[in-house]
Amino acid sequence: MFTTDNKQKRAHVLGYPVDLVTKEEALNFAESFMQSETGLHVVTINPEIILAAEKNPELDAIIKKAELIIPDSTGMELALRRLGFDIKKLAGIEFSEALIARCAQNNYKVAFLGATQEVIDLLQKELKLKYHEINIVYARNGYFSDNDMTEITSKLQEINPHLLLVALGAPRQEYIISKYREALPHTVMIGVGGSFDVWAKKVKRAPVIFRMFGLEWLYRLIKQPSRFSRMFPALPLFILRTVIFPKSN
Repeated sequence: MFTTDNKQKRAHVLGYPVDLVTKEEALNFAESFMQSETGLHVVTINPEIILAAEKNPELDAIIKKAELIIPDSTGMELALRRLGFDIKKLAGIEFSEALIARCAQNNYKVAFLGATQEVIDLLQKELKLKYHEINIVYARNGYFSDNDMTEITSKLQEINPHLLLVALGAPRQEYIISKYREALPHTVMIGVGGSFDVWAKKVKRAPVIFRMFGLEWLYRLIKQPSRFSRMFPALPLFILRTVIFPKSN
């Protein structure tokens, strides 16, 4: 968990742990692991992941074992506030990019796994323009089979990155990270969903006005109607269970 000596720093939403951290606290915590070359799994938790984990024992165990779990949605913020915690959401994409910036400042080795080859190529170009000192030591697209895992693992072990960002979508990225944890005991790992596409400027993030009012999910739904079946009824059900008719967690 985020802290071992202050259990009040961690709350539970529907039985799932969530660390009550500011952006700066979470960044400092993650960087401390990179400094000591100690492994860390960061989960950016949201209602969809929680409801999926409730039906999947493997995903459930992976999430609950993560050392840092940040509230990555307005739904999570509302649920925590309903429990009496004055905490703001911490968007995973913002946290991860801020961590990339720290890596660039301190010459930590960064690795990327996921998305298409086009996105991977654009991602490296854009990040090198934005963070001139970034040390990208590995970048591979997400189109690989189980047969490729040995080669990927061997390469990552050889490189031993401080930070590995995995953009394969939940829950696949969490499964991959779980498999890598033993093989890469010195690496901070984060599942970042569609962040590569945004950083590569292939997809636009929601305008600031949407983010200010906690409606980034609505913007994504408008831009990608195919997400509807995944988001509904998950989001309304989550709000009903955690905000409108909450039970003790």
